[in-house]
Amino acid sequence: MVFEHKSEREFYRVPKLEGAPPPVHFVDVFSTAEKGVPNPLTGSMFLLEYAETPEPAPHYDYDESGVVVKGTLVIEDEKGNKATLQEGDTFFIHRGSDITFSSPKFAIAYKVASRTKIGH
Repeated sequence: MVFEHKSEREFYRVPKLEGAPPPVHFVDVFSTAEKGVPNPLTGSMFLLEYAETPEPAPHYDYDESGVVVKGTLVIEDEKGNKATLQEGDTFFIHRGSDITFSSPKFAIAYKVASRTKIGH
């Protein structure tokens, strides 16, 4: 397979992430096709709705970069560093980080991580 693509309609279909807090919706949309290759790469859609008390994301044991596609995404790390990102803003989360995501209303981001597809 040379390349893959998603239509805009498909791109924004972000299901609720099973086992995650209520405002978190997440789906892996693209991933390295071959299993067991070094340095796999996975692209994901992330939808976060407002939560009165945001819960931390799982500990990051991989690097991840992303861009906010719609809305406002607030990212805070374990040291209290905090950024409020708007549409078009990008971010990079270093492996070993503990991150809390929040949003005053909602946020949609496209993220790419150095990990295998969830469920593989």
